[in-house]
Amino acid sequence: MKKGTRKYLLVVALSSFFLISCKKEVIKRVPSTDSTSIKIDALKSDSAISNPSDTLNNLVNKSVIGSHLLTDSALSPRLKTLLGADYDQMVNYWNTETPFVKEGNILHASGCKQHDCNTYSYDLYIDIKNNKINVYKFSKSKLTIYAEDDYRIVLKDSLLQDLNTKKINANIPKEK
Repeated sequence: MKKGTRKYLLVVALSSFFLISCKKEVIKRVPSTDSTSIKIDALKSDSAISNPSDTLNNLVNKSVIGSHLLTDSALSPRLKTLLGADYDQMVNYWNTETPFVKEGNILHASGCKQHDCNTYSYDLYIDIKNNKINVYKFSKSKLTIYAEDDYRIVLKDSLLQDLNTKKINANIPKEK
């Protein structure tokens, strides 16, 4: 074989090897998420929500436990800060629950200690428009309200009625 032919074959072989090794990766399957996943990439830890309608509104009819909101979401550090030492108790006692409902711009879910809702129960309110969280803790006929940045969410209609019913059941004066 001539010297020029060898160079030519070597260049062709190396070029072919280079093209084969640079082949684009083909995605064989699309990752899936379960129906209780929360889209948390739009939530930021500085309490700013870039597009609440794409994130928190998806919680309607979902459970707090199934969505991992208390333990594995962008809101969980905010809840830890808000509740302080009571955060772990809330996570442990959030056994029996109601799914999220939305009334106006307010999301609401409640949870309580299994077989002992009269002793420990929690109501979680999220104001989507103002991006604030309130937690109402009912513990042994005492109500403790945790308001993020001292912002009290104004409850109306059925949310206020439900809260007042819980207060009556716990012998706590109702709000007007």
